[in-house]
Amino acid sequence: MSAPYVSRVPFESVHPKALAVYCSDGRFTEAVEDLARHLGHPRIDTLTLPGGPALLNRWASDYLESEGFTKAARFLIEGHHIEDVLLLAHAGCGYYHAKHSALGPDIAVEQQLKDLHFGAKELQTAYPHLRIHLYYVRPHGKTIEFEPIPREG
Repeated sequence: MSAPYVSRVPFESVHPKALAVYCSDGRFTEAVEDLARHLGHPRIDTLTLPGGPALLNRWASDYLESEGFTKAARFLIEGHHIEDVLLLAHAGCGYYHAKHSALGPDIAVEQQLKDLHFGAKELQTAYPHLRIHLYYVRPHGKTIEFEPIPREG
């Protein structure tokens, strides 16, 4: 039996106050954590599945997936006393390609933005205290750009 690996990262018993909801595409993980640090959050809780915030929209995603994802978001927001939520969609998302490829890439981006706004509205209605930030994420060569998306009404 081999010895357990011991991480150099210290354990912190206090839960983060921010939750990032985004696609599980690992190419963006470190950049999302970097954005969170830039916004003043040294650590974040994460909720990641293919499509990310799309799963908060029960009308545009599979109902059972949406229900499970929404329950997980509620658990984290309530149980960890979340104050800030980052909702992020990214260019070239395979989830949207699989669902909307026949309609073209512009329709996929349009749906991603609709899903960001829908998710923000749902969370804000359920949790008025939350500060919710929307981003559309695009790779540019070796860099990753986070475009802030203004909230609707």
